[in-house]
Amino acid sequence: MKIVALIDLEAVPEDDPELEGHGSFVLETMEYHVVEELRLMGHEVLIIPFLQDFKQTIDALSNAAPDLVFNMTERIQGDRRKDVHVTALLELLGLPYTGAGPTGLTICRDKAVCKRILSHHRIRFPRFVTLFPGRYKVRLKNFYPAIVKPLYSDGSDGISLSSLVANEQELEDRVRLIHSQMKQPVICEEFIDGREVYVGILGNERLSALPSREIRFGRLEDGGPTFATSRVKWDDSYREKWKINYVHADLPVDMEKRVRKVSKQIYRLLHLRDYGRIDLRLTETGEVVFLEANPNPNLAYGEDVAEAAEMAGITYRQVIERIVRMAVRRGNV
Repeated sequence: MKIVALIDLEAVPEDDPELEGHGSFVLETMEYHVVEELRLMGHEVLIIPFLQDFKQTIDALSNAAPDLVFNMTERIQGDRRKDVHVTALLELLGLPYTGAGPTGLTICRDKAVCKRILSHHRIRFPRFVTLFPGRYKVRLKNFYPAIVKPLYSDGSDGISLSSLVANEQELEDRVRLIHSQMKQPVICEEFIDGREVYVGILGNERLSALPSREIRFGRLEDGGPTFATSRVKWDDSYREKWKINYVHADLPVDMEKRVRKVSKQIYRLLHLRDYGRIDLRLTETGEVVFLEANPNPNLAYGEDVAEAAEMAGITYRQVIERIVRMAVRRGNV
């Protein structure tokens, strides 16, 4: 097939715009891994970055007339909240594409709306309040410690060790900082202590929940992180310093079944498609607590989804092949 790899402008190396593997940097990116695998599968792959001038992007997509768009965009003009507009545009152009559509992306983007939907289906999640710009104080009885997050961000953007607050004054200070720097509302959640696990899912009508993976926090006795901050997510040396690792969760059989069942239920309720990831915490009392849903998790070779698939006997090529096949079969319905 002719497949367009639609990617963020920031993901296009100046010296390798076709993602052919020139230079060590591009070899480590998700975009290169996916494009390389598609080419090895025999597809004709065209690289189209989502440009600042939307009309140029529309013209490039129309001229390419692809059989499928492999959508790897996460932002427009640096704003992650606009990822939904990319999928809406693809639908207006009548182009089939991979991943979640406007509905799923909109729901998952707003952490509060996401949890309110799940509340009607008895999915356990942390108690929370939302604070919009201009509102900084809230009285939370028996709520602390709490974690303060930007309402619409992902990838742990805006989350640091200071996000964990112990009282009203710390909460107010953090809320003011996010309102000021990130220009968006805040969600304040009770902090759930326990194991943090991630469940990758492939499918549409029939779902395959991949083996659970876990982030293990080391050196807690030395004051190491107990939750996924931005530095935990993106700083290799920081993870090495604090002995933080992503590993197979190795849960008891009954718990693994529960985790997979709940994750599938959440995936459907939040209108995810083709692939996604559900983030959970498991308490000492055996509760499964929903944290967030990621409608476009990292598909790079060696990252969460690929590693979990390998544990299930699914090769990286088979993961990409399934996503392509499901998206083509589904169209943009």
